Amino acid sequence: MIKRHLFQFFSIILFLLFAGCISTCADGSITLNPSECPSQPPSITIANWNVQILGDSKEAKPELMAFYADTIKKYDIVFIQEIRDADGSVFPALCSRIPEYNCNISSRAGRSSSKEQIGIIYRKDITLLSLRDFNPDSMNRWERPPVMAEFDADGYHLSIYNIHTKPTDVPSELGALESIALAPGNAIVLGDLNADCAYYSPKEHIHFLSWKWIIPDNADTTVHATDCAYDRIIMNPKSFAEFLNYGIYTEGINSSVSDHYLVWVNITTQEN
Repeated sequence: MIKRHLFQFFSIILFLLFAGCISTCADGSITLNPSECPSQPPSITIANWNVQILGDSKEAKPELMAFYADTIKKYDIVFIQEIRDADGSVFPALCSRIPEYNCNISSRAGRSSSKEQIGIIYRKDITLLSLRDFNPDSMNRWERPPVMAEFDADGYHLSIYNIHTKPTDVPSELGALESIALAPGNAIVLGDLNADCAYYSPKEHIHFLSWKWIIPDNADTTVHATDCAYDRIIMNPKSFAEFLNYGIYTEGINSSVSDHYLVWVNITTQEN
């Protein structure tokens, strides 16, 4: 008898769903009136992607550039690492495919003839308040000095530090980054930090201890057979109070696209 009543109950629920009489809210609850669904807090999603030697050869492949653009448009603020072309044409070409976004780029950095830039792509309704490029660094602390970008998203202020560390100098470069990551308020560090496997062992995991490491050590952010969490997101306590979710985006990313997956974090723009 109980089973029969349960069957009838769920049959009615399914009928009402298909008939459009009831709705499912974003939190999974069911309601007869969609306006009664709990309101979702406004949020932004911030991503980092080391696209592996973004230069003239990749610029010459329209399908690949279209894939980069389509992936970037899933996020609100995106940092693109390993922009390598000397003539500076590839980043504007990429940005031309996403006219609803603004673009900025760092200076070319690197101690050797191999130079890299960091591209910053953000929705046009988000304001870039300031951009600090730590290159050149008179103290020579990094192979590729970081950038710090400060944003305003609907009145929510956020400072983001981005760096691509030198694999063999991860501990020292992270220590130097920690010494300058002093922006007041909400702050995030993200990038290809190479902070795992042979480059950053557990005993060296002594940096940003008061911050929250969002991408766990057992994650894999690499395309190839290696199982390493090289790409990281680290949030200070104030920004972590607004944390909602994170992820590693892998769909369609193979060795012809990059040797890294894209990592992202979603935060509410309501101060907690």
